[in-house]
Amino acid sequence: MYTRPWTWAIAVLLLGLSGCQGGQDTEGGPTPASARFDGPVGAAGLYGHPMWDHWFDIGEVGYVEEEFFVSGRARAHAGEGEADYVTRVIVRRPRDAADFNGTLLLDWVNVTAQFENAVDTLTAHRFFLREGYAYVHLSAQAAGLCCSPLTPKVWDPLRYAALDHPGDDYAFDMVSQIARGFRSPQGSDPMAGLRPEVILIMGQSQSAIRLHQYVNEVQAEAQAIDGFLIHADVGVGKDFGAAPPAPVMHLLSDLEAEPEEPTATDNYVLWEVAGAAHQDLWVGEHQVLGQSRRVLLHLPKQSMAADDRLHRIAGNYGERLDPALGLCIVAGAAFPMRYAVAASIHHLDRWARGGPKPPQPPRYRFDDNGELAVDDLGNTLGGLRYPPIDVPVARYRSTACGLGGITLPLTRFALRQRYPTHADYVARMQEATDATVAAGYLLPEDAAELMERAKAAAPRWPLDLLQRP
Repeated sequence: MYTRPWTWAIAVLLLGLSGCQGGQDTEGGPTPASARFDGPVGAAGLYGHPMWDHWFDIGEVGYVEEEFFVSGRARAHAGEGEADYVTRVIVRRPRDAADFNGTLLLDWVNVTAQFENAVDTLTAHRFFLREGYAYVHLSAQAAGLCCSPLTPKVWDPLRYAALDHPGDDYAFDMVSQIARGFRSPQGSDPMAGLRPEVILIMGQSQSAIRLHQYVNEVQAEAQAIDGFLIHADVGVGKDFGAAPPAPVMHLLSDLEAEPEEPTATDNYVLWEVAGAAHQDLWVGEHQVLGQSRRVLLHLPKQSMAADDRLHRIAGNYGERLDPALGLCIVAGAAFPMRYAVAASIHHLDRWARGGPKPPQPPRYRFDDNGELAVDDLGNTLGGLRYPPIDVPVARYRSTACGLGGITLPLTRFALRQRYPTHADYVARMQEATDATVAAGYLLPEDAAELMERAKAAAPRWPLDLLQRP
């Protein structure tokens, strides 16, 4: 049973650390450099497991989770010179080749708070597991490895003594080398014989800013990655030239809303998710109640059933009353961006394999001052509209506190004005959900989960019980 006393103690520590936002591949040229893998690291160090491994046991669903050290010699991006590096990856892959869908996802993990936060992995991990993806926690940046209390070299100096990051100017070439290494491994084989047909990379916020730069300045030469999910690259804009050199899914929340039009038309799709915040309840609860409790309290892995129970807390879109919906950053913003992350990766995977271009939703709507236009509840107009924004039970103040937001559930009176009974609400949600699935923006499995939540929202209509015969 999850309770929130842990949440706020750990959240205080996490937020206290958040001090900032913060080879040629040509014919006749030298062979592009590829990283070397060593491992799996196993039960070494003070605690016998990787920092930021999953807090639940994915072995129960036929997956293997292993950490590898990765080494090579990388070129500086902006300056000149080369430097040796040793970083690490945590690889999650199907145990059996028959269960692997052929796609490897690299998560360039976020280090805004001076520790590693694998936002898109936290957001979409159940989608990865059910669809057979291999997915990788990639320690690309120096701040994620050292030297705050929640970095590997401080948390377990014995296990991670070998890690040596030369600085973020080398991160771009490091990532390219690591991607190539998964295709043609040197040293250990992190995929145990599985060979990816497609390699995608994803990153959120600061990591997305890095990937934006990678697409524009590195990808054309490196050609190591087949597709990009660039999620919430705040303040960077939509400039990818006329066409990025690989497929790009650009996923934005309300915080990143800008009226400028994208420069790219080919190899580019923009999803602006109405009502979504930069940081949301789902990620905050998984990081605090799941990942961080394991790291700070040295807890053993829990069962997948424990992850199920956490999902019931973290998946609230405002259909269930909870005081935490008024608290920003760690909780608060409840609009389900996770549906867009899963659907966008699904489409990006097919697109990178030569399949159809993903659907393009309408743009956000803006007022005369260039600000987001809103409806009578203050919810965002335009953009990609999931059922909770068009059949609302809450006001989504998605930019109320910068990176986070808050959710204000509608009163019983306001609900009954919109939907006289719970059955009316469910019927309208079902209609909107079916339409969103048909348009390609919501996966059927996520649609079923959303409707389960809508049907469980009956306590928001307490007078229905009095009116039953």
